Amino acid sequence: MKLKFIIAALAFAGVALGGVASASAQCARVGQELCQNGQVYRCERTGSELTPIFQNRLCAVSVPSLNGIWRGTGHQSPAGKTGSDWSIAMTITDGGGSIDYPSLSCGGTLTQLSRNPTSAQFRETITYGERDCIDGGTITVRLFNGRLSWTWFGVSRGKQYNAIAVLTR
Repeated sequence: MKLKFIIAALAFAGVALGGVASASAQCARVGQELCQNGQVYRCERTGSELTPIFQNRLCAVSVPSLNGIWRGTGHQSPAGKTGSDWSIAMTITDGGGSIDYPSLSCGGTLTQLSRNPTSAQFRETITYGERDCIDGGTITVRLFNGRLSWTWFGVSRGKQYNAIAVLTR
């Protein structure tokens, strides 16, 4: 009993048996296990508080990835010949990807211009159904809370167009 109290006091003070208890750990219930900075913490009651206690076990930290298939609905301003809202299916790979606009019956390839773990910028090249799509647009994506914030900018016949969307897996 005395040892458990000492362990709980150390964890509460931020020193968790050789590691520092993470301030971002949020305990919801006794027994819950949290993965913080690659280490497992188990939630225990320490007095009237729930405290993450260091367990000296490694855990996998999930790293968000832009790669995958993303879908959603784009909104364009000003509206094009086919309207202001249309469907998007975007596939992101390590070096680029592809873009499809199913409701516009067009799409093409994406050439990656820049990238970090949570955002990227692509140059779009329309390769099929060119009649209803603007070729050469720039797409910028940002990963936030498991969703992809998507913006597009392009010029056609001297007129600027912008589009926005939120895409999901």
